[in-house]
Amino acid sequence: MHPVKTRAIIVLIAVLALNFAVAGSAAASVITVSNTDQAADFTSIQAAVNAANPGDEIIIKPGTYTENIEINTSLTILSESGSPADTIIQAADSSKNVFSIWANGVKIKGLTIKGSGSASGVHFFGVADCFLEHNILSNNRCGIDLYMFSSGNTLINNNISDSLTGISLSESLNNNIKSNSVSHCKIGISLFDSAKNTLENNTVSENDKGFSLTGESNGNLLVSNILKYNNQAGLRIYETSNNLIYNNYFNNTVNVESGQVAGENTWNTTRSGSTNIVGGPYLGGNFWGMPDGTVYPRGVRDIDLDGIFDSPYDIESSGYTDYLPLKESNSTVITVSNSEDQVADFSSIQSAVDNSYPGDTILVYPGVYVENIEIGVKDLSLISAPGSPSDTIVKAASGLDNIFSVTADGVEINGFHITGNISFPDSGIHLYEVEDCRIENNELFISPNYLFNSSGGSAQAAGNNSGVIPGFGVRLDLSGNNILDNNTISYSHAGILLRNSGGNMLLENRVSSSSYGIWVDSSVDNMLDSNLAADNKIGIYLKASGRNSILNNTALNSSGSCINLWDSSENTLNDNIASNSSNVCIILHNSSENNLSNNTASSSSYGIWLESSSNNNSLSGNGALYNNIGIYLKDSDKNKLGNNTASNNSKYGISLWNSVKNDLIKNTASYSEVSVILHNASMNVMASNTVSNSNYGIWLDSLSNNNTLVENEVSGNKIGIYLKASGNNVLTANSANLNTLYGIYLNSATGNTINTNRIVSNSGYGMYLLNSRNNKAYDNYLNNTKNLYFDSKSSANLWNVSKRSGANIAGGSFTGGNFWASPERSGFSQTHQDADHDGICEMAYVMGKGNVDYLPLAGSI
Repeated sequence: MHPVKTRAIIVLIAVLALNFAVAGSAAASVITVSNTDQAADFTSIQAAVNAANPGDEIIIKPGTYTENIEINTSLTILSESGSPADTIIQAADSSKNVFSIWANGVKIKGLTIKGSGSASGVHFFGVADCFLEHNILSNNRCGIDLYMFSSGNTLINNNISDSLTGISLSESLNNNIKSNSVSHCKIGISLFDSAKNTLENNTVSENDKGFSLTGESNGNLLVSNILKYNNQAGLRIYETSNNLIYNNYFNNTVNVESGQVAGENTWNTTRSGSTNIVGGPYLGGNFWGMPDGTVYPRGVRDIDLDGIFDSPYDIESSGYTDYLPLKESNSTVITVSNSEDQVADFSSIQSAVDNSYPGDTILVYPGVYVENIEIGVKDLSLISAPGSPSDTIVKAASGLDNIFSVTADGVEINGFHITGNISFPDSGIHLYEVEDCRIENNELFISPNYLFNSSGGSAQAAGNNSGVIPGFGVRLDLSGNNILDNNTISYSHAGILLRNSGGNMLLENRVSSSSYGIWVDSSVDNMLDSNLAADNKIGIYLKASGRNSILNNTALNSSGSCINLWDSSENTLNDNIASNSSNVCIILHNSSENNLSNNTASSSSYGIWLESSSNNNSLSGNGALYNNIGIYLKDSDKNKLGNNTASNNSKYGISLWNSVKNDLIKNTASYSEVSVILHNASMNVMASNTVSNSNYGIWLDSLSNNNTLVENEVSGNKIGIYLKASGNNVLTANSANLNTLYGIYLNSATGNTINTNRIVSNSGYGMYLLNSRNNKAYDNYLNNTKNLYFDSKSSANLWNVSKRSGANIAGGSFTGGNFWASPERSGFSQTHQDADHDGICEMAYVMGKGNVDYLPLAGSI
């Protein structure tokens, strides 16, 4: 029950005045009460209270008392027997509190208090220093209610049940709630606008919600409480801040239900030596479990056995973090050895598994264990005793089954050499419908007789295994949130296969000599980080998979492709190295909306290849080096290429083939046959690229129409910009300088617009036209020994627009034609008069064969 914050000022003043009244200086008395035939001073508790003076003690003899009692005096009420079982206070009026406390320093101990279905068992109003101990409260609307600035009170060792709220604090400060048991309530213990209280060593179970902290309930301490089997949430926390919550035992289907957070709460204390709530030797954070036996964080070890997991816990993905989560110390270490020299509990791993319980550790001593092992025990850790796989070997007894079959959550397999002639579709380790497992530091050689033909990209087998397809190294089916870390896997169909599995982490694994290094199939939200895939047919393969992160991996020496996305979208590929593929480093097939950044693709036929409607991808900061073709887009549209480097590729640096509406911005392409080529590629934008030191800088070929080239730097090539059989393109503000043959070359090109370009110091011609008509060139700056060549078929080109006001490329105040200069300062624009100083020569520049610049720009520059 949450009251509003309205302050009843007048009532509160009256109550406080009453609490501080002095009722005389008589010595404390003992008053007895009995409503049976036992001798006593009074037959009702209320009569005794009315007669008592401050400091008196009221002893209640066994019996059932049907009353509603108001206390306005500092006094103590005790059961004579000390047991609440035989001294029962039943509400006479269920709409009123059983006890209403209006005075400071009241103590109540050893009673059963019940039956106030519409009010409270014990209700405190604005009081301090009261003490409730060893009472049973049941069937009240609220068991114990601290209200309106009730502070410094202690509730200890009370048992409260079957109420709407077990213990309620509203606008009450600095109270101590300790060692109480609260069950079968809607809310076990509720704090509303109540700060700086201590909740310690309480057991709150089988309620709808265990603890509830709402409003301005800030700065509270929750320590060493047990919150278990609460139906909706162990702890509801809403709008509160600066609470310290540690050494609690959470075991609920939902442990923390969080809402709007006004500030930060702290979920662990500094690690210190002291027995914690689950028997470990150190205090730290909290224990996090679920009624089905699951313990969080999953798949995390306690290597130093200090009773604290070695990784933080993001509490149910709420954003709250327990940095020192506790681990139960009741697990057993089971030993395995098949050597006569080593005493152990079992001689086979399967026997140890069959005799284990959740949370146990199986320690396997060096040896060769010929087994196929099934693990169905949750949170089981299976570890080689040396911690190294070199001398702890598990060899398949049967090649027609998995070596390890895992069907339980939270299993760890660490430090084994796992080998056998396993056939498709079985695996060295198979995880099926599991979560939070950890596969770490293992070596898997699935088919030692399996020979991988890296040059041909196919597999063959030696000896008796001819024609047999090997199985998988580690295979996950329908499994999530598992970690595969630091494993070495070779000679398999796929080193690691994820199928219909999400949220897994693959870290620092080495996969080699397989058809597929890592294969992610129909799986989302996985992370592949810092893995090495070498000498496979395909290094890393994503099929029909989205939202995966492929980061910092190295894939090399592949006979097919290093990294391959097939029908896969919304993935992130960052900072990977892919090299030495016989075919392609990174390929996307029908894969859209992926982000590729800062990858290096080198020394292969193709560096990065997008094909078959791989649309709307982003490529930024990638390096495509020493390939035949650096970056290749085929039948792929609306991609964005920015700040990539395509260098030293023997044929093409960047190639767009049958692709439209792509953006190429601020890329660098150099030292290739063609730095950038567009073939039958239209409506693309190339802006601010740097293209140099190739035979062709930018080449638009075969109906590459309606493209826009703006502000590109094209220099040091044989031919800077080459348009062949392509029309209606716009070339604006580009620099085509220092090319050894031509700055801009048009061959059978029609309807293009070339304006505001700088075409300077090209050794052959600035512009070279063959069979090119109806192009428009104006406001360009040409300064070459030979500025222009055109053949007899290159006619009807326009070399100026109508004179109009506006700065031109030579600094004049009108736009018209082009600026024609030469290094010897003998160009037409440099030698012809501009009498009216409008920046345009008075005479037209007649170049022959119908090519005339009627408004050549003027100037001496």
